[in-house]
Amino acid sequence: METFEAQTIDEAIAAASAAFKADRDQLDIQVLEQPRHGFLGFGRRNAKIQAKLKRPVQPQKPIEKKPAAKSRPAKKTVVVKTAKPTDKKQNVKPAADDSNEPDALEMERRHQANVQKMNQAAQALCGYLKDVLAALGVTAKPKIVKLRTHELVIDLQANNSGRVIGFHGRRINALEQLGTAFLSYHDVDDPGLILDTSNYRQKRQQSLEKLAARCVTEVIATGQAVFLDPMPARERKYLHHVLEDNPRVKTYSHGRDPYRSVVVAPKN
Repeated sequence: METFEAQTIDEAIAAASAAFKADRDQLDIQVLEQPRHGFLGFGRRNAKIQAKLKRPVQPQKPIEKKPAAKSRPAKKTVVVKTAKPTDKKQNVKPAADDSNEPDALEMERRHQANVQKMNQAAQALCGYLKDVLAALGVTAKPKIVKLRTHELVIDLQANNSGRVIGFHGRRINALEQLGTAFLSYHDVDDPGLILDTSNYRQKRQQSLEKLAARCVTEVIATGQAVFLDPMPARERKYLHHVLEDNPRVKTYSHGRDPYRSVVVAPKN
């Protein structure tokens, strides 16, 4: 089967009809990918089909009737009864059917296919982030630092990293959410994207640890809960992890995204 690609399914079928010089009814068509219009300038995808000519139906040959054979008188048969064997049946357990379980080679093939899909989407994402930052007046060079099946780390190398980070990290966090949506539109399942610049993420973790220590001191001193500013899910999760073993305080999240925040409260 040959593959055809166009903006719509009908256009792809028309291209297949022109290539085979046949009508649509004479083609065996299989739709591989539905077209996408995209979102915010990315995610656009053409329709893709496979087509081949249908095999012509060959007329069946008439079946010649053979003359019936002359019937002969039936012979009498003597039935001799034999004793059934008295051997005990052995309990034989059927072998486990492993046909549905993929073998090691198949699992490796699937893994390599997923890695290749993430690599293609990551290369496209680097170009998209570069264009977005250029539209904001920031010259940056995205570099892939880590790439796995469901994990991607990109370092946005720029002369002015402060403009990439934005006020309290709002710009880089927004770009990270946009990049996660970009990967999802490129058929990457459950993508985990981290955008970094000038080692900002590690510095931010150190700031969160200091913030957690100040919150514990304030909660112990006042006996009241402390409500922090809204922050991304990754930072909320890190604060919960830092304070989970503290015997004096407890943490929980409050509100809805994008205004969801962490609350540090007395444990008793």
